[in-house]
Amino acid sequence: MALSSTRPSTLLIAVLMLSLTGVASAQEDAGTEETTEPRSDDEAASSEEDADATATPEAEADGEAVTDEEAVTDEEAVTDEDAEPSEADAPEATDSGDANRAAASTRQRRMPTPPPSTSGAAVVAERVRPALAIVRCQGARWSVGFALGEPTKVVASTEARGCRRELTVESLDGRTSTARSVASDGPVAILLLDESIGLTALQPRTAPGLGEAVYAVGVPGGASDPAVTAGAIAFAGDERLLSDAPHPGGSEGGPLVDAEGLVVAVLREPAESGVSPSTPIAPVAERAANVVPTAEDVRQIAYPGFGLSLGIVWDSGDRLLGASGLFSVDILDRIVFAIELGGYANTDTGAVAQKVRRSLILGNVSVGYRIRVAFPGGGSATLMPQIGFSFTYDRSETTTTTVGLVDPTCNLTMDSCELAEMKVKSEMNEWRYRPSAGLRLTLGAVELGYETYLDTSDIGDTGHRLHVGFRF
Repeated sequence: MALSSTRPSTLLIAVLMLSLTGVASAQEDAGTEETTEPRSDDEAASSEEDADATATPEAEADGEAVTDEEAVTDEEAVTDEDAEPSEADAPEATDSGDANRAAASTRQRRMPTPPPSTSGAAVVAERVRPALAIVRCQGARWSVGFALGEPTKVVASTEARGCRRELTVESLDGRTSTARSVASDGPVAILLLDESIGLTALQPRTAPGLGEAVYAVGVPGGASDPAVTAGAIAFAGDERLLSDAPHPGGSEGGPLVDAEGLVVAVLREPAESGVSPSTPIAPVAERAANVVPTAEDVRQIAYPGFGLSLGIVWDSGDRLLGASGLFSVDILDRIVFAIELGGYANTDTGAVAQKVRRSLILGNVSVGYRIRVAFPGGGSATLMPQIGFSFTYDRSETTTTTVGLVDPTCNLTMDSCELAEMKVKSEMNEWRYRPSAGLRLTLGAVELGYETYLDTSDIGDTGHRLHVGFRF
């Protein structure tokens, strides 16, 4: 049968040709051929079967109904091999898939960009930054602070109360104002600015939940932008709050905030265990709200200081080693009255068979003026020139050793003569009073110092002392 050898691709081509030339033209050509050349009955039957086969795809394409007899004929004519998709149909399917993917890609490109996130460290830093400030004592960095409740009320760490000199607050934009410490006790320092520097006050948030996400906000030394670290609340009490939000040293006084930028607590010194303590904001906010602009400065006028040092003394050509203690009274961290007392000693071999032991009790009363120098990054140093009056108790002990006969009348030729060692000691005690001058350099708690004790009558008796120690 002719239809069984015809592939679907051939039928598709025939359909396309008929659609281009028209069914009427095909019938006219067929009629002309039949008129000019008569065909046999077998050829006519074959032509009818080909026409039916050709018309079937066309009818299906046009949505026309197919009779049961034609459907049976088609099922017999089309084998399983012909039922599979042809190679001619593959490009059309591929082109359709490419078109669908292109349309999907176009829709993706046209999708609107989602709005930025409203939480996270970056957003917290942007919200909290206008409230942050650096507290300085005579230009040296002492604490991080932030405005709370009102733009001119600043909360800082307790270290800010230790400043006895000019106290200033500087915003991260570089604007500064002098400030007064108005809280003499409590876990934080509360400062009042003498003028506004454009800070935006943060608002307190009480009763944080256990496990709630929080952010520790600090300002590293020398930085103009905050450092924000995330964590969660591990413990929330009335007087202490614990969180695992890490913050570097020097961030004390900074805020611990929630995701909305509300203050939960004030940062304390970080702990090595990974869970750092902080002060809940509720009592702090209550005290700050009760502070009035006319509150007086509660800084102490005078406060004591202590020191201990090891040093070496050059006096009258001798070098003596020893230690001394210091007691001082600082007035507004400017003028320092100090009393120092120490002991120094040395043992030296003098002339033949002589040993000299010398000891000094050295005391000094002085007055100095403290000059504080600030370094970039928040460090500071104190330079203090001083003048005073010294007194020295100088005690020298000289031991002379000789060897002689026990019995001077002994005959040296006899075995009974014995030799003995004899020591003779001589002492010299002297009090001396001399003017003194010196210079001390303090870096944190470490102090380096040099003093000279001038003897106007004998320049050779001028003493010098170089020492290093700790100042508290």
